[in-house]
Amino acid sequence: MRTRSDVDAALTGLRSGSARLAAELLDLDAVIDGHLGDPPRLRGRTAEIATDAGRRLVDLWETHGALNDLLTAAAAERGEGPRLGARRTARLAALLLGAEPGGDRPTGGVDGAEGPDVPAQRRLDEALANVRALRAAADEVITARAAHRETLAPLGRQLSAALATAQRLGLTPDGAARGNDVGSMDADDGSADGEIAALATARAALALAQAAVAADPLDVPAELLAAAGDALAPAVDAVAALARAHDHLAEDLAAADALLAQVIAAAQVGERRAREVVERVSAHADGLLRLSDGWFDAPRRGLRPWLDRLTAAGEAGDWQLVAYGLPAWRRTAQATLATATMIAETNAAPVRRRDELRGLLRALRAKAGRTGLGESAALEARYAPALAALGSAPIDLDRAERLVRTYADALLAAAPARDPSRSEEHS
Repeated sequence: MRTRSDVDAALTGLRSGSARLAAELLDLDAVIDGHLGDPPRLRGRTAEIATDAGRRLVDLWETHGALNDLLTAAAAERGEGPRLGARRTARLAALLLGAEPGGDRPTGGVDGAEGPDVPAQRRLDEALANVRALRAAADEVITARAAHRETLAPLGRQLSAALATAQRLGLTPDGAARGNDVGSMDADDGSADGEIAALATARAALALAQAAVAADPLDVPAELLAAAGDALAPAVDAVAALARAHDHLAEDLAAADALLAQVIAAAQVGERRAREVVERVSAHADGLLRLSDGWFDAPRRGLRPWLDRLTAAGEAGDWQLVAYGLPAWRRTAQATLATATMIAETNAAPVRRRDELRGLLRALRAKAGRTGLGESAALEARYAPALAALGSAPIDLDRAERLVRTYADALLAAAPARDPSRSEEHS
């Protein structure tokens, strides 16, 4: 670095680099302050990154200050004029080549100093590289935190909506506003006591997950994130049930009455088919099914008294009890309806089997007539017992089926001899 142009080029590069370093340090300072500015509250890798970033940022600002001091000294030495003498050029070269920013100024000459290797430029390049490394580490934290917050944000919105609904209904997160009288009826009617506490549980779980994300987004336990969602689901369902009962009490109770009517109708079909089996087929109830005793009118568990209690609670304005009791009643009623429907199908089986055998016997008799075997005494001797068995009451279905099969086998054996087409095939 012996010429004026070498010195000016070096100074220009340092000034430009110093300005860039200052801009990047200001940006990094804002990022660290906004995202990593409280190391005592941070944990794990994030705390390590924040502590290291704060320490290194101080060093980088000191480097920038030393570089500015060097540039100030160089500007004073350089002067304002376009011309630069040999002695001043040598002094500037010595300043640039023999002193790093913040280091001791050179005391000797710069004989033999050749090439573009300027210590201040090396320090500047190292500082810029360190800034980029710190920014990359900070960006890793920022990206991780943003991703986790994006996951938790919908949960937060759901929780806020549930809390707003609870407030509209006059409820508190730790229980129903009206206190313990919600559970004054039988346990099978449901109780609101403690159920709304699911909101407090969900809020605590979400706050725990959010705190973990804030403290160390690079290492958030997956179970914390899952727990927030798992806790929120029942809370949202509980509030929705309360809101439904509050806003649609009359409709829900009317729908429950309609469901009970379906259960009653299905049970009556099952009973009617059971009586038909006893009267027309078996003469006994063996193998027939019935709903359990008291399903309809047992004082505690019967569907009718249970629904009557809920209806009375609704008429008295006790909508919270309906909110918790009606879903339980509905589940029981739907299960009873499914059982009653299955019973009706099962009890219809003997009569259906009898009717199927009668239909088969009629079809076989018609086939005998079409094939010229209607007057066969041998076939008639097998047909008559089957017809009599299916016309009796009670009916031994197993015996009747055997007689119908015997007649069918006899008809099948006799048919080829009377079937002209079959005879031609064998000629």
